[in-house]
Amino acid sequence: MKQLLLTLCILAGTILYGQSFVPIPADSTSQWRIYRGYFDGICLDTYNSLYYVGDTMVHNGNVFYKIYETGEFRKIIGIAPGPCSGTYNYSDVYRGAIRSENGKTYSLDDNNEEQLLMDVTLDVGDTLNSYISFGLIVESIDSVLVGSEYRKRFNFSNGEICNWMIEGIGHDAGLFEPMYFHMEFYSEFYCYAQNNSPLFGDLECILNVGTEELPIPVNELTVYPNPTEGLLKVDVASSGENIESYRLYDIYGRMKIENLIEHQNNSGFEIDMSALPKGIYILQIRIENQSSLARKIVRK
Repeated sequence: MKQLLLTLCILAGTILYGQSFVPIPADSTSQWRIYRGYFDGICLDTYNSLYYVGDTMVHNGNVFYKIYETGEFRKIIGIAPGPCSGTYNYSDVYRGAIRSENGKTYSLDDNNEEQLLMDVTLDVGDTLNSYISFGLIVESIDSVLVGSEYRKRFNFSNGEICNWMIEGIGHDAGLFEPMYFHMEFYSEFYCYAQNNSPLFGDLECILNVGTEELPIPVNELTVYPNPTEGLLKVDVASSGENIESYRLYDIYGRMKIENLIEHQNNSGFEIDMSALPKGIYILQIRIENQSSLARKIVRK
């Protein structure tokens, strides 16, 4: 009965607004796999989460859908030797409230104020200024297949970590998560699902999130010397996994170095930072079939 009422609310809202936009949530069974982490200077608090639609709430006369999450928390080493430890599972934790109207999606901030998240009424050349986006410019608009239907995708020309936004789904870095680079935070979108079936993103993504072992344990990834005078070495100890790419950002979120790793089953590589000024940087390493890992790097 509860799920039926949610479905009827979503359908009624779409009819009421008289629009062709796909709202968020698009369905009462909508699910998102999101990975996010918070860096405190030594440790990285990570949340490997499944977001899902719960019940509703009314705020200032508007109906919001409550989004909950279940998943796994891990505290891992950001800068050796730590110490950083701690792992536990969580379930049915309130993540936030969200609603869509006439192509615009809103959420409630920490002060319970309604804020714009995303806007799928934009045209090419328009700028998305919202609670989670500071000036992303739409470079092109195309469509992607989500299940059996096509939805609009908005591609950004100046996105450092967020390259797209899709109606009814969210964006490249998640749902509530910032669409801009933040030195102490990062996130990644895995997949979108309905009725427990992935429809977009990694179509083999796991929806029953529990205690999962990362293909490359964190202690097998070594970045040294840190601080560095210019040459940075990255080693992956005999894991057999593939590093796909890496990016190096400065503290303002500007990407300074990007490189694809072409050879397979690599054990490591070097990054030449000698041309960069002294300061703090964030190294983001993308590993095949899992989320990115981040390290704080000091160039002395």
